[in-house]
Amino acid sequence: MKKLKSILAMLLCFLLFTITACSEQIDNENIIATVDGKAISKSEYMLYLYEATRDFNEIGGNDIWETDFDGQSAENVVKERAFITMVHVKVTVDKASKYKVSLSDKDKSEAKQEGDTELASMTEEQKNIISISQQDIYRIMEDTSLYRKVVEAVTKDYQLSEADFNAYFEKNKEAQRTAYTQYTISTILIPDQQIAQQISQRLKQGEEFQSLFQTYEMNSQNEGFVETIQAYKDRLDTVFNIDFNFEQGQITDPISTEEGYFIIHIDQKSIPDDVQLKELIKAEYEASMKQQVFTDELNQWIADTEIERNDTVWNTIEMIP
Repeated sequence: MKKLKSILAMLLCFLLFTITACSEQIDNENIIATVDGKAISKSEYMLYLYEATRDFNEIGGNDIWETDFDGQSAENVVKERAFITMVHVKVTVDKASKYKVSLSDKDKSEAKQEGDTELASMTEEQKNIISISQQDIYRIMEDTSLYRKVVEAVTKDYQLSEADFNAYFEKNKEAQRTAYTQYTISTILIPDQQIAQQISQRLKQGEEFQSLFQTYEMNSQNEGFVETIQAYKDRLDTVFNIDFNFEQGQITDPISTEEGYFIIHIDQKSIPDDVQLKELIKAEYEASMKQQVFTDELNQWIADTEIERNDTVWNTIEMIP
């Protein structure tokens, strides 16, 4: 469900607006809301909630569910953002004819494939809770594809201001340079803390990391795994839940994670110069500016839309395991 995931991720980054819904009594236990009088089923919302829950787990792991978001629980935040995402898609898709966009046969075929992939990702328990038909999943996949096309149509005339970008770059380049510092690392994942400490000590006593890396790979008997990866610092901060600030050639102490204990060798550290950094940031900056253009338009659409949520059904919504 890549298109819906990308919409959810985008809203997590750019959700600067909310929906004020009229909470009226809609006399139907299967309808969670109406948008300009058009009903949205509970099962459709549950699919959005399923994906939002997966996204939150990917972002913060199990610990995120204990996080307080300005007085709101993580569960409430996920429920609300799933609802907002769903409404935004509905409102945006309604504008497709205005912008003369539609789905090709290829788009519809890809939407069907994504729907099949989404169904395959669910456990039987999750399928029973969501309780949505295959055809409805295909329709939602088509909606999210059409949503992206409308966004592109709204923002197609945006022109990047080089002066504005250069000012942004000068103001933010050092923080961005840190975030875009690229590491190539070799890791050993050990499930047992004591073994991890022993391996760490052997490395600190001078044993070659690659030699131990290969030995452990051959003798681990599925007790752990070894891997070489390349990633930017901000991604590694998130993955390991630390300030990933190490030097080339350094070997870390065991880093505790939900999966076990990582020992990491910094194979390479590459800090971008201004030319490289500008190239990396420019696409991100332009996407952010286009998103703001769309956000402004969407805010107006939302203001002109009557949204009613069925509190009777809303209050029965439970998280999907």
